Formats: sequence, structure tokens, C-alpha cells
Amino acid sequence: MKTKYYNISKITGLFLFLALFSISGCLGDFEEINRNKLRPTEKEIDYDGVASGGYFTDFQKRIIPTRGRGEGTDRINEYQITLNLASDSWAGYFSPTLNKFNNGNNFTTYYMIVGWVDYTYTTMYRNIVNPWFQIRQQTHEVKKDQDGNVTFEKKDIVNQSTYSIAQIIKIMGLHKTTDMFGPLPYNKVGSGSFLVPYDSQEVIYRSFFKELQEAIETLNIYANNQSTLLKNYDGVYHGDVNKWMKLGNSLMLRLAMRVRYADESLAREYANKAITNPGGLIENVADIAMLKSEGNFEYDNSLKLISDGYNDTRMGATIQTYLKGFNDPRIASYFRKGSINNQNDYFALRAGIPMPNNVKAHNSFSLPNIESETPVYWFKASETYFLKAEAALYGLIGGNAEEFYNQGIKTSFQENGVALGDYLTRDAIPASFEDPFNSAYNAPRPSGTSKKWSSASTQEQHLEQIITQKYLAIFPDGQEAWSEWRRTGYPKQILVFENKTNQGILTGNGSNQGVRRFPFPQSEKIQNTENVAKAGALLNGPDNSATRLWWDKNPNIN
Repeated sequence: MKTKYYNISKITGLFLFLALFSISGCLGDFEEINRNKLRPTEKEIDYDGVASGGYFTDFQKRIIPTRGRGEGTDRINEYQITLNLASDSWAGYFSPTLNKFNNGNNFTTYYMIVGWVDYTYTTMYRNIVNPWFQIRQQTHEVKKDQDGNVTFEKKDIVNQSTYSIAQIIKIMGLHKTTDMFGPLPYNKVGSGSFLVPYDSQEVIYRSFFKELQEAIETLNIYANNQSTLLKNYDGVYHGDVNKWMKLGNSLMLRLAMRVRYADESLAREYANKAITNPGGLIENVADIAMLKSEGNFEYDNSLKLISDGYNDTRMGATIQTYLKGFNDPRIASYFRKGSINNQNDYFALRAGIPMPNNVKAHNSFSLPNIESETPVYWFKASETYFLKAEAALYGLIGGNAEEFYNQGIKTSFQENGVALGDYLTRDAIPASFEDPFNSAYNAPRPSGTSKKWSSASTQEQHLEQIITQKYLAIFPDGQEAWSEWRRTGYPKQILVFENKTNQGILTGNGSNQGVRRFPFPQSEKIQNTENVAKAGALLNGPDNSATRLWWDKNPNIN
């Protein structure tokens, strides 16, 4: 498995070749690509959502690439390239054990490898749209007029509710994708072709909000009579419709806060819908959205093989400075101690350092404390409280920001099975970063923020506290952490040691600059040329990785 990954990384141009010649521009081959041997017969169509149920199990494994027990390494490789060597690194959660990929010119040093960008687009866009489209076909009456125009008409409440769950899953995945690239083919891709015009990120987000609202309302109607749907195919909630409503509302709140700097009125509207909609929010550990091995559902956490099998990732410098500086007991839940010079401690790697002469030099640094059966988290309960804390801090919703903040920390400790102690009342600030082998890689503490809430702090200081604690709570979701860092500038990062960009990226000061987006993939520029060219006008600058997304409008970041 290890050799398979290295072969991929050494011939990254193969990704582009595969993207151009093995991926169809039309969705007509979806059924063969996604064919499931357990798929029901035509006679079973429309029975309790079972007709489309066969697509859900694999669909869910594509949102954060996760393999089923005993499957090959494709999903793990997808996770490594699209997340672990990208957002996980840019957010400071992880750093590669050796900066060997493409001779150090890779995502972790701000170099956008063409094949990797294409692979990311395929993984995070096409692979998510494929099963969603199949479910849409199964749950609607599909009609085509004499001009070839396709329409999708609603069926009964069972099919509508099945599709509503698919909508929530789709948005859970594609909001990550638009937060990577910006504009995407979205509203017109449902017609059956990928070769359609791009929508701006603002249009996509407004569509997300409307679709989530409709999905929640539909599921609420269904839940008035039945509480279970797709039980045998749903690895997240095992068919619990009420929990799907909670996820839909919580996702709505996440997206509402994402757009706060771009459109405050839109953020206020949907933050309030999220907290008042039927179903409620994810606020208890029992309601966490995750893929967890249970019953017939068995998953292998991708980070386990990347860290222990491939030996390709270690604790990042940024998260180490906050966890150690705060004397945070969650550090033992997240990482394992390493041993250097007979000293057992949590040793981290700074991103972008040159590859050492001794290839085993960093093996003793801290590994993620993750096993194959560790759940793959989509949305933790603690995140909800930090979202509410920020919303209350800026008057978008009612409530007390300090209380939400403290509850977020308490819930995170509960999620990790760690005693809270005096964590909330004890002052502490982040630590400086020290490399145990080479002092040239050392860095001063990234921030002077404290974890203890103080009435003397400014609104901006409180925001830094909220986002910093959210960052610690949502680990290891590097994609979400990277998005929140771009949006707010927090938590302040340990800078990449070497910036080898080919995309105009500036290193910044730990709060700004850095990677803001992925460029449009080369495969799209060749296959969907005219629409990609037009999509360039939807950006706030050139099509490179220094251009900020639509929601990336924080006036304090320049």
C-alpha cells in the first residue's frame, strides 16, 4: 500500500491524464461507475427509500475520503493529497514526516502541483456529485421534453425525505469543495452533464441555504409520522431522521457564520433559521455526525494508515504551541508522545522544512493518536457552541457569548473523555515552537491570546479566543480549520519555513496571506474551456492561489 502511494506521488502527471481520458463529461455512465451489487430490483423501487439506499453507503464515505474495512487504499490516497498535505498542513494540524514529495515542491510549501490539483477536484467534486445525481434520479420522476431538457418532479414523502438526506450530505461535501476552489458548476450540473457554466461562490452559498431549509422542512413532515429512514444504508445516523435535521440545522449555522464578513444580513437570517428551525442543533455528544464502525458499518480512519503505514505525517507546529502553552489535556487524546534523547514529550514538525539527510530523523516525532476504528467526524457538538458564541458576540443571535464559549470547551472535553479541572479559570498563553534537532526552525509564540475569558478583552480578542478554541475542538478537521483561519485570521499560525509557491502566494504574518484557494484544475481548462474562462470573471482576482474567495472579506486581513 505504501509503495502504491509513492508511485502515485512520483508520477503526478498521471492524475491529469486520468482526469482527461477516463472521466466522462456526461453523467450518463453514473450507474455503471457506482453500481452496487446489493442494489435493489425494480420491484423494490420506492419502498422506504431502499431504491436509492444502495448509493448512500458509498456516498457518505466520499465526503471525507474514508475506506470501508478491507477495501483498497484509493480513499486513503485521496485523503492524503486533498486534505492531509493541503489544509491539514495549512491549518497547522500536521506536517509531513519528510518533505519529499516532488522534491519539496508541493502543497505544504505552497506549490500547486497540476496533477494534485486535478486529483483534488475529482475527489472533492466529481466523486461527490456522481452518487448524489444517482439518488436524485431514483427519488424523482425524470422527464425529458422534445428539446432534450430534463426536469425532476417530486415523488411521495418517502422519496422526498430520502432526497433531503442526500441534499444534506451533498452540501456537507460540496461546501468544502467551493471553499477550496470558489466558483463551481453547481446549479446546472444536475441536468446530467459536468460541462456546464460555473456559479459564483455567492450563488452557490445561497443555493446551499435554500436547499438546507427545504430539506429540514421536508424531514420534519416525515418525522411527524416516522422517525427512521435508510436505516440499513446510513452509516452516520443509522436512519435517525431527527438527527439528520440536527445536522442540517448545524450545517446551516456553520455556513451562516462563514459568510458573516461578506453579507452580514444573510448570515443573520440563516443563523436565526438554524437555531429556530424544527429539529434543533447538534449540542450533545450523542448527536455528533460521524462515520463510526458499528454493526454492519465498518470503516478505517485514513489518518491511521497515512501516519503509521505510510509514515507520512506528524504533529504540526501550530497546534503544538497552543496545546502545550495552554497545558491542554486534550493533547493526549490527539497525539502520542515521541522520544528524543531519552526525553518523552510531544514533538512537532514545522511545515516546509527541508528534507533531512537522515530519512529517519523525524520518526520519533509525535504521531496522531488515531486507530483504524477512530470515528471520522463530520460535525462535533462543541463546534455548535463556538458558532453560537461568535454569532452572539456580534449580535446575530441572542444569548451570551461567554456562556456559549465556555460550554463549547466543556463539550469538547466531554467529547474527548478528559476532565475539565480548572482549565476555564487558569490563565495561559501559547508556547513558542522549538525544534529538538535544529534551532534554525524555531519560531516565537504565534499569539498572546489566553483561554480564560475576560470582560476586559475587546470584541476582536474574544473572537480570537472563540476561533482558537474551536480550532482545538474540531481537530482533526483541517479543511474546516483552514477555512476559519482564512475567514478570521485565527488561530495565528507558525509560518511555513520555505515558501516555494508557483501561484503568487505570500507567506504573511501568521494571520493573513498564505494559501487562499486552489486554482481551477487543468482538466477543466481543457474539457470545459469556455465555462472555466468565464468563471475567471467570478473571482476577486486572477486564477491563482493568492486570490481570496467571496466570503474571505475580513477587513482586518490584508
